[in-house]
Amino acid sequence: MPEPRRPRAPHTAARMLRTPDTLHTLYATQLAVVRGDPAAHPETDLGDDRGWLVTSGVAEAVQPFVTHLPRDDADLARYAGLDAGAAATLLDRLNPHQLDDRQNDAPTLGSLLRAAVAHPDDVEVHGYLVGPARRDERITAEGIDVYGLPIFDVRADHDSGCQCELLWDTVVTRLGVADAVTGPHEVTLRMNPWRPNEPCWRLWWD
Repeated sequence: MPEPRRPRAPHTAARMLRTPDTLHTLYATQLAVVRGDPAAHPETDLGDDRGWLVTSGVAEAVQPFVTHLPRDDADLARYAGLDAGAAATLLDRLNPHQLDDRQNDAPTLGSLLRAAVAHPDDVEVHGYLVGPARRDERITAEGIDVYGLPIFDVRADHDSGCQCELLWDTVVTRLGVADAVTGPHEVTLRMNPWRPNEPCWRLWWD
């Protein structure tokens, strides 16, 4: 029998950030400004209370996977390597229309989070958040990193020999990620620093 897979070390992407701020504290500061402004609209564009990323604990759940903190109120926070445990937390804390968020032609956020939960060794989610300073406050997924797939022949010019469609068909079949409008806009083979020596395919939607 093969040896059981050893548990991975905790995700360390956030350690690369040399700042005392966290996503939660930055968004809590934005929320305090919103609440202190009598002219500020109390709801997001989709009807949620402004600051729901803070009050629901979403910002705290994503913090270990943050790769970029916003530089100002208009800037995005970015995350990568979001794993099955965090995905399960988000599935519990997000409401149906928040889970239905879609980055243009990508699968829905809920679909990608469920894939991460169902395939904890093979799927990590990446994307961004918009803070409560803006009325389009949200968390969204731009794609996934998929481990354990064959090394397909994916070419930059996607000529007739390119296997990008075969790779995407394999992902849909194995992971059940079936609600994308189109296949991924970019497919790259990469090695993430938090999982050295484990190549993965990054699927990204613009």
